[in-house]
Amino acid sequence: MNIDPQAALTGSAVSLIPLEESHRTELCEVLYDPRIWEYTWQNFTSVKELEQDFDLALAHRANQTQIPFVIVHRQSGAIVGTTRIGDIDTRNRGVEIGWTSVSPDHWRTVVNTECKYLLLRCCFEQLGVFRVQFSVSGRNLRSQKAVERIGAVKEGVFRKHRIEPGGPVHDNVFYSILDTEWPAVKENLEHLMQKYEEPAGI
Repeated sequence: MNIDPQAALTGSAVSLIPLEESHRTELCEVLYDPRIWEYTWQNFTSVKELEQDFDLALAHRANQTQIPFVIVHRQSGAIVGTTRIGDIDTRNRGVEIGWTSVSPDHWRTVVNTECKYLLLRCCFEQLGVFRVQFSVSGRNLRSQKAVERIGAVKEGVFRKHRIEPGGPVHDNVFYSILDTEWPAVKENLEHLMQKYEEPAGI
C-alpha cells in the first residue's frame, strides 16, 4: 500500500483536499452545527472542542494512521465538510472510510455520494486494499441507509461499543466492501451520481 497523505482527489462536484492548518477556521465554522452530530457518538458543543478534534486529525495525518481531507465544493470553492481514510492496516491491506461530516446545506445532494466514490476509488485502485470498512452508530439510520445504498455489506453490530460524552451508549454497525465487489459498487455509484443535477465544478 502506497500511502500518500499529500494527494488530492478531484471529482466533478467536489475535491477532497488533504487537511492543512489553513483549513482550521473555515472547517470548524462549518461543523459548528448541532444537526451534524445529533445521531453520532460525538457531541461537539463548542468551537474549542472542534479545534481539539482538528488537532487530533493533524496528528493522525502526521503519523500516517489516517488521511483526513476537507471537502471543497468546486462550484463555490467553499469547504462543506470533512472525511477521512483511517484505521490503515498495511499488513492486511484494509482501511476504514469514515469521520465524515457534511454541512446540512449539502445533505441529499451529490456531495456525499461523490466523496464515497472518490475515496473508494483511491482505496481500491491506488492503495490496492482488499477491504474497506464503514462503521455507523446504531442510532444513525440515515447514515446506515446511505452506506447500504452504495452497496456495502452489513457484517454485524458491536453492542454498546461507543459512549457519547455526557450521553447514551451507542451500538456500532459495521459494513464492508471487498476488492472483488468494487467493480459492481463503482458502477452503482456512477449511476447514482448521474441522478443528481448539480452542475460540475469548473
